[in-house]
Amino acid sequence: MPWAEPGSRFTRDFEAECAWLMTVANQKTVGGFPHIAWRTAGDIAHRVAERLGTVMPSPFDGLTAIGVDETGCRKGHTHLTVVVDHERHRVIWAHDGYGKDVFSLFFKALTPEQRASIKVVTGDRARWIDSCVAEHRPNAERVLDGFHIVSWMSDALDKVGKRLWNQARHDGDENAAKRMRGVRYAVLKNPGDLTDRQEEAFESLRDTDPKGQLYRAWQLKELLRTLLKHPIGQATTELNRWVFRASHSRIPEIVELAKKIRRRRPDILRTILRIQ
Repeated sequence: MPWAEPGSRFTRDFEAECAWLMTVANQKTVGGFPHIAWRTAGDIAHRVAERLGTVMPSPFDGLTAIGVDETGCRKGHTHLTVVVDHERHRVIWAHDGYGKDVFSLFFKALTPEQRASIKVVTGDRARWIDSCVAEHRPNAERVLDGFHIVSWMSDALDKVGKRLWNQARHDGDENAAKRMRGVRYAVLKNPGDLTDRQEEAFESLRDTDPKGQLYRAWQLKELLRTLLKHPIGQATTELNRWVFRASHSRIPEIVELAKKIRRRRPDILRTILRIQ
């Protein structure tokens, strides 16, 4: 029939609508709208994807810069490896699990010409990414992802907040503990993403702890985040200043991070060049 796929009891228009819903919700939720089983919604999505795949160009054509990362999905520490196309800003491949064997499946899905076009691979410094790139695309440049650089600082900032909160509780300072709890998540966000309640708590950040450690750590996080967007000459100078300031901050978690940033300085500068 011209209006349905072979073996399907639904029209192509109906399947297209279900597939669109699948881009913004899960199978179970989508199944509830048109009153179909969640397994049926999944089958529809596969049929639509196969149909589009026959008329659309391959997402693997013309790749020059890709990013790879693993992320948690569902419950029970299930991981998913995701590959994105930096030039076209879209996900091009995903697979259950993570590690060299999983990432190798991506390269095996490419033709020799498609692999040869890849010039840059971004991600964290996981060894399985390095070894896989060295095996399948040894001439590609490995670059740190800017997100992971900022996440190092966010993790250190979170540790500072937890230490100060536990210290306030141990000392019996209920007011300080309450202030810590109020700004714990606010300091991890970008200033423009704060809720009204978090903005109110954020105003007292300078006085949250006696030595202002949390406020100074937050300042360093923002400096690191913004210098990644500056021209390479300015960023190089500011990164040197950042390392000096962090290493002399007398905040244990930040001093330790400064050592890591100093070791990764060439990688970070290469990342800034790629961002530009």
